[in-house]
Amino acid sequence: MATPFSRTTRSLDTDNYYISLIGLGIAILLAIVWGNWFFTATITSYEVSQKVYVTDKEDFVSQFPKKGRGVRVQLVRRRQILAEFPQKAIENIHPGQLAYVRLKGKIGKQAGPIPATVTNVKGAIGLEKGKVELRADINADAQNPFKKGEALNVKIEVEHVTPATLVLRASGLLTDAPSLSVSPQQR
Repeated sequence: MATPFSRTTRSLDTDNYYISLIGLGIAILLAIVWGNWFFTATITSYEVSQKVYVTDKEDFVSQFPKKGRGVRVQLVRRRQILAEFPQKAIENIHPGQLAYVRLKGKIGKQAGPIPATVTNVKGAIGLEKGKVELRADINADAQNPFKKGEALNVKIEVEHVTPATLVLRASGLLTDAPSLSVSPQQR
């Protein structure tokens, strides 16, 4: 049965599309926010070593604190730490990079990750792994969290990339950077 023309035009006149426009506006706004995040957010990439040695080498240095008021001199404990990394990871590690040392046991839970700095990198020779020397600076007034051989692992910040870069690497379109490994097996 056909609909009379006057009824059709009346229903078109009363139909509004504002709800659809509001939904479309919200979708466009969310797409813009997601695109901004996708191209500008930074993701930190780490190299992690499971073999870490805390050495006996420790010295104390007086320095002015970076934060705070007044001209108070702070005594800092500097501890040398050695970590082993495979050759592929050594290629990404350079002196001056920031690292975090996690300690075992109760003291590790209390202290949390301890910031350190890469001081020296020695490449792998033959079947040996590469060695990285780190220096951890801790306030000398606080309890010494280090005992020889007590470290759990070391994480070294090697790069900051965007999600877009990660997607391009995974797809193989970004050829000047190494592709991501999605499985633990070596290629």
